[in-house]
This record gives sequence, structure tokens and C-alpha cells, in this order.
Amino acid sequence: MGLRQPLIVSRTLLLVLAGTLLGALGTRWLAPPPVHAQAADGGRRYVAVAGPYQAGVSLLYVLDQETQHLAVYEAKGGAPNSREVVLVGVRNIQLDTLLDAFNDESDYTYQQLKAFLEKRGVSTEGNPPGSSSGG
Repeated sequence: MGLRQPLIVSRTLLLVLAGTLLGALGTRWLAPPPVHAQAADGGRRYVAVAGPYQAGVSLLYVLDQETQHLAVYEAKGGAPNSREVVLVGVRNIQLDTLLDAFNDESDYTYQQLKAFLEKRGVSTEGNPPGSSSGG
């Protein structure tokens, strides 16, 4: 009887491990990992970028390149009765992109970097439209 007890424990352990493995594989098959888009085709009117926000929730940013409007959507997955896409907000970003900085906590300002590069002979003529040297 002393020899059979370890065999029973080994079978139980084997069954538990097999059940755990099958359960993990079944979960993986039934609920595949989420897919996160990084960017959409930038050569068209709209550019879309999505990213995870919270568990089961992603944010979708859509930029209309013609009107310079940015729309933000919150997308929830899960059970059919809880799936939804909600418009969070829309903004005309045309003037936003003319700012050199706003709520910027970088070590150097745009003007400081520009002066640093020009002092070393690096041309800053190719700077983005709307950027200014004053500020």
C-alpha cells in the first residue's frame, strides 16, 4: 500500500496539470489576444491610430487631414451587450500645430535647440511650417 499512494498522487497531479494546460489552451483559442493598430494609411484624407487605454477599452484617434480636425473615440469590447463606440471629443487642431510648445516639460525649448544648432552651423531652415523662432 505504501507503493501505491505515490502513484495515486502522481496521477492526480498529472490530471490537474493536464486540465490546467487544456484550460489555458482553450482560453487562448476562445479569447485571442487583442490586436492594436498602430496607424492607418497616411496617404489618404483620414489617418487613424488606436491604442489600449484601460482593460477592455481602446482609444481611436482619427485625424481629418483636409480640415485639421481630430476626433477621439472610446471603444469597448466584451460581451455583445457591452460593446460600444463613444465619441469622446473633437477639436480643430489647426492652430494647435502652430505652437512651438504648450505644457511642454522638455529640458530645452524649441528656441534654445534652434539657437544651439545654428551656433554649431546646422541649418534650421527646414523647420516645420508655422514654427517660429520667437516665443
